[in-house]
Amino acid sequence: MRLSVVIPTIGRPELSRAVDSVLAQTVPVHEIIVAADTTDELGLPADDRVRIIRVGPGAGGNAGRQSGVEQATGDVIGLLDDDDEWSPTKVSVLSELVADATGPWLATSRTRMKRADGTELIQPSFPIAAGEDVRTYMFAKRTPRSGHGFIQASTLLFPRTLALEVPFDVDLKFHQDVSWLTSVAARHPDLRVFQAWEPLASYYATEGSVSKRIAPQGSIAWARRFLSDDRRLLGDFVLTQSLGFARRTGSPAAMIRTLWAGVRLGRPGAAAVLYAVGATVKYSLRRKNT
Repeated sequence: MRLSVVIPTIGRPELSRAVDSVLAQTVPVHEIIVAADTTDELGLPADDRVRIIRVGPGAGGNAGRQSGVEQATGDVIGLLDDDDEWSPTKVSVLSELVADATGPWLATSRTRMKRADGTELIQPSFPIAAGEDVRTYMFAKRTPRSGHGFIQASTLLFPRTLALEVPFDVDLKFHQDVSWLTSVAARHPDLRVFQAWEPLASYYATEGSVSKRIAPQGSIAWARRFLSDDRRLLGDFVLTQSLGFARRTGSPAAMIRTLWAGVRLGRPGAAAVLYAVGATVKYSLRRKNT
């Protein structure tokens, strides 16, 4: 396996940490493509496998990912965001998992979400079942208290041909990685997912990240575009993930509007409805008492 690692960047200072984590792999990678969505000079570790391509400025993360895929010379792609990092054994563990893989596949692992206060959360809390649809795993709400399946971009390895057949949507400004996973799963119902249960990547709750700036209306529009063929998943997504963006606005009214949109546009399961109603009431009471 010749692994090309694609790192889209806007020039964050954490970029060197990300590149160092790839260079420190116990199984060496073939190349590291830094897709710079900036005209700034980048201070990178000196290594012949590291090369910079320019895609911006202002092109967006998916433009960097797709340009990296197209210019890669390896047969397998690994994704890494510029403010994330890999565990030293990531390539070793995942390459062993996919050693005999045929047909369309992707490999992932659990990940550590590191918060600014020094605490961390290991996700996901439950594994994907054999043969389970990726979209169902990521978006269906199973119980009011449980989380969702989670496949984070910086954990992913997949054949380069998969991203040439199903390109990253360069016009999207948010929900970028799940959009690609959703499109791949729709194109390939036989997609095999290899999931290591140990956390092999870390991502940081970075201030100013795109996910913190998503408006609930934009998230709902995304769900209508990508999940319209499955009203259960559409409804569950809006009542959980879009609702989370509504809560970040600080407006109980925005949460109520989002809840209503999920019920009106989708057919959410009972677990998602109970979660959304409880979260909206709880937040509204907290706001009222402050």
